[in-house]
Amino acid sequence: MVTHSKEFYVRTTVIVPMIEGNNGGWMACPELPDVLGEDTVRSCGDLRLIVETQGGVVAHLLRAIAQYTGFRLLVRDRRTGALAGSVEWVRNDAGVWVQWDEPVTACAYGQHRPTVLLAA
Repeated sequence: MVTHSKEFYVRTTVIVPMIEGNNGGWMACPELPDVLGEDTVRSCGDLRLIVETQGGVVAHLLRAIAQYTGFRLLVRDRRTGALAGSVEWVRNDAGVWVQWDEPVTACAYGQHRPTVLLAA
């Protein structure tokens, strides 16, 4: 496991597809707080765990809201706003939320310090 040179703080937000004439646009989820959570990251494992677990929490929170077909969980450095991780979930034909692909983190691309996190 690669550890970070120092701890940094991240904010988790959720975006959903825009409804009606959106041309593929996304917007903040109006049913959830602007900032879903704030966490401290001390290692790549911490960051991956945040992305993996928070996606499941959001799927649970949105289970009764049928208007959305998907959501993206974004984890950003609190100070710079740089994207540190993300994951996308979609609602299948049975109405169950499923993770679309593997979570992505800046660590997976060799970005291990807050100063070099992937740009948004």
